[in-house]
Amino acid sequence: MDIKKLTLMLAVDEYGSFTRAGEELGYTQSGVTQKMKALEKEVGFPLFVKDKQRMSLTKEAKSLIPSIRTLLSANEAVQQEIAALKGAKIGTIKIGTYLSCSIHWIPKIIQEFHQQYPDIHFKIIDGVEGELVEWIQERRVDIGFLSYQKGHSYQFCPVMEDELFAVLPADHPLAAYNEIPMEEFQNVPFIITEYTPGSDLHRALKKYNLKPDIRYITINEFSSLSMVEHKLGITILPGLLLRGQIGNYVTRPLKPRTHRTLGLAYSSYEDLSPASRIFLEYAKSFLLDDEI
Repeated sequence: MDIKKLTLMLAVDEYGSFTRAGEELGYTQSGVTQKMKALEKEVGFPLFVKDKQRMSLTKEAKSLIPSIRTLLSANEAVQQEIAALKGAKIGTIKIGTYLSCSIHWIPKIIQEFHQQYPDIHFKIIDGVEGELVEWIQERRVDIGFLSYQKGHSYQFCPVMEDELFAVLPADHPLAAYNEIPMEEFQNVPFIITEYTPGSDLHRALKKYNLKPDIRYITINEFSSLSMVEHKLGITILPGLLLRGQIGNYVTRPLKPRTHRTLGLAYSSYEDLSPASRIFLEYAKSFLLDDEI
């Protein structure tokens, strides 16, 4: 099958539009339409349906996605192997990451990495815990910067214990505490970005049988900080995310102290492209040796 057509198919699925996918990959809207019609003719069934103003994959097309991602990853690996045999280090690495890691880790790592490997490029996507695990397992990303979660089939290299902190309005009654006992979160107005089974916050509260009164679910941690500043509730956030942040709020350690284990995750070392392997080893060395 034509690799370009398959790449374009995934782009249409990601952006929900022939026009937007074409803009990203350098095709006209009519060019995308022609290629998708040709691909549908090749596979023998429709690939897309229009659903709520966006193009969505049909059930049959969705079933192909894991195999297509495997094929595209293999193609990228072959291209990089060929380049390596010619003495070149090239390729594109897809990184999935927490917002905190994309702010405090990834820019520094890539800055130094590019000094040695200027022809290796990156696509960096911020996500939350559940999304990142899926992206790694489905090979949407090559390497993930995330916290360790049991029960998932990926490789994990731990690099840091990241403490979790309570974040409160500056005049909140709990701000008088030096440490916030976990039981104080029971039934209080609470702000979160994600509260799914297996998430760091879910595990921390479940351990003590706590059920906060979840009032607001925000798009990211900075939205949560703003809502705390406006006295809409309290939250728990990781120390790496809070590093360097200043606002009309206070942070307090939890009692007992609570951490998440941050590290690098990937489906399997053998399936990584040459460029991804180089970056993985470089990032591990950087994070384990550097003052992070």
